[in-house]
Amino acid sequence: MLTIFTIVLNGMPFIERHLAEFQKLKIPWQWRIVEGVSDPVGCTRWCKQVPDKWHKDFKSIDGTHEYLNSIQGGNVIVHSQGKPFNGKLEMIQQALFGVDDGVVMEVDADEMWRAEQIEGIYECLKGAEDGATMQFHCNFFVGENKRVVTREGYGSNWYEWMRAWKWGKDVCFTSHEPPRLNIQSRLVPRGVTETWGLVFDHYAYAIQKQVEFKEDFYGYKGLVDGWKELQKTTGPVRLSQYFPHLNDKSVADDC
Repeated sequence: MLTIFTIVLNGMPFIERHLAEFQKLKIPWQWRIVEGVSDPVGCTRWCKQVPDKWHKDFKSIDGTHEYLNSIQGGNVIVHSQGKPFNGKLEMIQQALFGVDDGVVMEVDADEMWRAEQIEGIYECLKGAEDGATMQFHCNFFVGENKRVVTREGYGSNWYEWMRAWKWGKDVCFTSHEPPRLNIQSRLVPRGVTETWGLVFDHYAYAIQKQVEFKEDFYGYKGLVDGWKELQKTTGPVRLSQYFPHLNDKSVADDC
C-alpha cells in the first residue's frame, strides 16, 4: 500500500489538483490529509504563531476545509480539529496513525507529481528495508511564470525534498523541517532520482496569497514587496535581491 500524506492550511487552488492524478494510480493507495493550524514548536519553533486572519476555528478560510469534506471517503481520509495541533509533527503522527508498513510519501498541497512518477517511487521502495528514503529535485516556482534555476541554495538545499520512505511499525518522524526519521537506512539521493525523471513541480511562491502568508508565518519582513518586484523582471536575476531573507547565490528566471 502507498500512503500519501498532506498537512495543509489554506491550500487552494493547488489542493484541488491532486485527487484526479492519484485516481490514475494502478497501485493500492490512500491519501491522508490533516488540515489546520499548528503551533510553532519543535522543528518549527522558529516560525510565528499563525495570525487569526488566516483561519477560523483553526481551520482553513479559503475553501480548503469545505473541499476536503467533499472528497472524504474511500481512499481519502481527512482529519481536522477545533484547536491548534502541537506542531507539525503531531499533524504527521495523526496522518500516519495506524500505518505500519508499505511506502509513505509526503505530498504538500503545492507539490505536483504525475501518476507514473508516483508509481515509479512505489516500485523503488516497496521491497526496500524499513527507513529507506528517496530525495528529489523540484521545479521551485517563485511566481506563476518564474522558477529557481540553480541547483544549489534556495529551493535546492542539500537537506531538502526527502519525500518518500519505506515504512515499518517502528518507523516514525523525528522532524518535519527537514523530514527526518528515527532510523537511518539507505538513501536514494536526488542526483539519482533526477536521472529517473522523478522531479516534481513545487508552486511554493507562485501566487501572492501564498507569499502574504509566508511573510506572516515565517517572519520574512518585506517578502511581499520583494516578490511583487520580482514579477516585473525579465531574464535571470539573483533571488536575494528580491527575497530579503536570502543571502545565497540562487537565481530565478522566466519559464
